[in-house]
Amino acid sequence: MRALPHGAKNIDVLRLSCASSGSVRNAQSCSSVWRQRTGWKILAFLAASLSGCNLASGNLNNQVGMWSYERGNYLAAREKFTRAVADEPRSPAFNYNLACALRCLGDSGGAAQAYWRAIQLDPSHEPSYHALARLLIEEGRRDEATQLISTWVDAQPRNAGAQIEMSWIERENGDPNAAEQSLFRALAARPNNPVATGQLGQLYEQMGQNDRAAVMYRRSLQADWFQPQVQARLALLQNRGGATEGPSTLYAINSGAPTLAGIPPVVASPIWAPVRTTVPPRLAGSPNNDDPAHLVD
Repeated sequence: MRALPHGAKNIDVLRLSCASSGSVRNAQSCSSVWRQRTGWKILAFLAASLSGCNLASGNLNNQVGMWSYERGNYLAAREKFTRAVADEPRSPAFNYNLACALRCLGDSGGAAQAYWRAIQLDPSHEPSYHALARLLIEEGRRDEATQLISTWVDAQPRNAGAQIEMSWIERENGDPNAAEQSLFRALAARPNNPVATGQLGQLYEQMGQNDRAAVMYRRSLQADWFQPQVQARLALLQNRGGATEGPSTLYAINSGAPTLAGIPPVVASPIWAPVRTTVPPRLAGSPNNDDPAHLVD
């Protein structure tokens, strides 16, 4: 075989080999192999390009859907989130966002299915677990909601988010002692978790143990200062005389509504407050995404 000219590309090797073989049949065979190999490379490139286009289109549709959602245009948001899911069906974030839009439109069945798809795609997707459990409770299916979170805890006992959700369910079921133990397990899994300590503070406050509540609120703020709800609750304790130390300049309590998943799908807060029927869930990736709803109603 002839030596390759200086600067020749590797893809030209088969062409040169065929030209120097002296056999028409060999040349035809080599040419066929070259075309096949080149064809596969082109197909692979096109497939990768299309996959990238789908992901980019999904992200764009999701962002536009978030924009519409924040402005209360839930029909337009549903359309964009549906397209985002079609472009990237394995995204738990897109499925979760679609579920929230469906819920705002009153389609509880469709929302439940989309939440469940997000959980199947990501078995640790806390916002979907919480939103689906809240939806079940609002429909009078409390036992199913409890079973949903219990199954998650059994599958991932060292997951702090699962234990925090279990605590919320136990509070909903009127068992504060069990809720406290679940929060202790969450802290064993993730010491100084700001969500667990903040909810312990709220639990102690509701039990009338204001000193312990203040300690937990401060501990939560030490781990994550930007928690307006925790700051506000600590301020209320101070104003009532239940706490004598702590920050004096606090933010107002936010809406407490869960956020939609943005890009990337994992948001900062490991727990979402319950959805209020009069307040739509807020999108993650929005300007308020860093304002976590750590406390529960």
